Amino acid sequence: MTSPIGEDDLAAWIDGRLSPERQRLVDAYLEGQPDVHARLREQAEQARALASLFAPIAEEPIPATMRVAAIRGRQRQPPWQLAIAASLLLAVGFGGGWSSARWSGEPHAGIAALANEASDNFRVYAADRIRPAEIGPDQRAMLIRWTSSRLGERVTIPDLSTAGYRYGGGRLVATPHGPAALLLYDGPQASKLAVLTRPMQIDKSASMTSTSSGTMGRVTWAVDGIGYSVVGERPAAELHPIANEVQRQADAALVS
Repeated sequence: MTSPIGEDDLAAWIDGRLSPERQRLVDAYLEGQPDVHARLREQAEQARALASLFAPIAEEPIPATMRVAAIRGRQRQPPWQLAIAASLLLAVGFGGGWSSARWSGEPHAGIAALANEASDNFRVYAADRIRPAEIGPDQRAMLIRWTSSRLGERVTIPDLSTAGYRYGGGRLVATPHGPAALLLYDGPQASKLAVLTRPMQIDKSASMTSTSSGTMGRVTWAVDGIGYSVVGERPAAELHPIANEVQRQADAALVS
């Protein structure tokens, strides 16, 4: 018996990973769904362009000048000018590789802004059941090199398995204060969690602060010019041990 077309099939169609038999079934399904077909074609084209553009980066080591230990105290560049949109935004020729979400528009800065950026991106991408991550969990090295290159900071991917969360991939996102790396995790009972990190222009060092946004809890902080925000659909107090683990692993990466 042939199983019905599901979201896994659509995601595999985008990535070109379907078997010939399944490919024919999905193609037939999409012929009757022109809107879905058009959207998936666009995402497939974007994925191919990104893979082609950043393939050389995936093979390169992270330059020493981009490691956190080497750039502490260095004057950072001014924020990048961004075109904020409600959906996926790719810079000219896909060169920016940023995707942008919906922003709250609140006039915050520093840690408050970072918390809002984390929850805004969480709302958009954690709810995306087809393609929440631009680069999957099997391409960690590529994501690290890509995001580290764009942020000018060493990006690490925390292992949160002891807290019950499995890494599900990540992406580069645009924020009003520059690019950020968004790391997505899947937890028990289909729960989601995300870690957003980016360089900070202000609040370069700030202790962990717990906030909430609707049903979401957030723990946000900054260390030596790098900001972090852990966000999930659970009370912020329950996220604190996870935030501590994120920081512990980030510290360990500096000396490794």
